[in-house]
Amino acid sequence: MKEAGLELLKDMTKISALGLGDVLRLYFTYRKIFYQTVEDIKAWKPDAVVVIDSPAFNLRLAKKISGFAPVLYYISPQLWAWGGRRIHIIKRHIARMLVILPFEVPFYEKAGVESRFVGHPLLDELDLSGSKETLRAHYEIKKDECAVGLLPGSREKEVRRIFPIMLKSATLLGRRIPQAVFFLRESPNVAREVYDKILKGFEPLAVRRFGKSDHDLVRAMDFALVTSGTATLETALLETPFFLLYKAGWSTYFLGKQLIKIPYLGLVNLLAEKAVVPEFIQNDAKPTTIAHEAEILLKNPELCRAMKAEFAEIRRKLGGRGASRNAAEEIALFLSNPA
Repeated sequence: MKEAGLELLKDMTKISALGLGDVLRLYFTYRKIFYQTVEDIKAWKPDAVVVIDSPAFNLRLAKKISGFAPVLYYISPQLWAWGGRRIHIIKRHIARMLVILPFEVPFYEKAGVESRFVGHPLLDELDLSGSKETLRAHYEIKKDECAVGLLPGSREKEVRRIFPIMLKSATLLGRRIPQAVFFLRESPNVAREVYDKILKGFEPLAVRRFGKSDHDLVRAMDFALVTSGTATLETALLETPFFLLYKAGWSTYFLGKQLIKIPYLGLVNLLAEKAVVPEFIQNDAKPTTIAHEAEILLKNPELCRAMKAEFAEIRRKLGGRGASRNAAEEIALFLSNPA
């Protein structure tokens, strides 16, 4: 948005939180930004306010400002995962929901909230042109090599918790499949030194490193281990078989376990309404199990083809490209007829 000309008052990516501890530590920083935002909106007197994702901040903001500025919400809070908690806030304070997952429309319609499915923005970001063979040649992957991607997340705490599990799994998998080669996709939000320190404990495992979110790299892979999040859907849309891994702090995990009301953690499985991708979460994220199951998948082409077929069906459910354009059109339509 900054590149598109938006005046950025505060870059929230610099102070993002993961888990209860981070939230408590940054509470007063967030509180100050919150009330300054409310005052700014009062001073601007906008025709509408568009809030994007970040429900902990934006739902509270909507409660404060909806009385003098209509609020449109793009990229829905995952209320469907939390048993519908806070749906009353949206019903009272949000003029229109612009959602990116098709099953969110009936969820909101049932609650009496006006919503529009605009498509998923990932479909605009991912380029499927060019052959996989060309991509493999670009990354110097030999024909007889089995390329395995390691995507340990975009936040430092995720990387510290999950990357060692991936590397232990990779070490075991490499013994079972000698032709396996491993590729790390680093996050620009995590210092290179964090990866250096973790990798040092797993020498002599060879891992080829890439320092940016490279979609072509994921598409060139035969298989990947992916931390739960948007990257899992991205990997599916790039047609690369993968396993989902996740491990949180115990307080965060325990609280989430009590509150989350969905059968799967991964969006791919939620969209498919069945277990298409194996999920290894918390105590189940055991390297021996992960490596064993990965070996079975990689040595069975039929299983890989079946997973890819499910990925194609998920792409179909998400519709075509143009999510941002569709969202902008819905906002313009609302502004032309806010009643």
